[in-house]
Amino acid sequence: MDHSNATVCRFGGVNSAAVQIHSHTSLQRLHHRPGGWEAGGNAPQDAEFFRRIAGSLEHTAGIVLIGPGNAKSAFKTFIDEHHPDLESHILAVETADHDDEALLSLGRDYFQMQKPPR
Repeated sequence: MDHSNATVCRFGGVNSAAVQIHSHTSLQRLHHRPGGWEAGGNAPQDAEFFRRIAGSLEHTAGIVLIGPGNAKSAFKTFIDEHHPDLESHILAVETADHDDEALLSLGRDYFQMQKPPR
């Protein structure tokens, strides 16, 4: 995830399914430059975007937040404050680039380790 879009992947057995959630704000078009909100270090949060992501995570047993920047940590803080029912389902917050195959591989590896013994 980043500040403009999130991919929610669901893993089950050997299959996975992905859903894209996009921010509808102008934040996705902002560029880093001296001054402005970037000088403070953090982009303003898009609460509506975070609410839609949280809604897609309902009824999820385990959640790993993955992304290249600070959006995943901001989303974790949003969950802690606004969706305490999901807070206990967050298993990890990981930093990784936008490489789709690497992200899917990390997710598969993580949840494969989380499988209950047979």
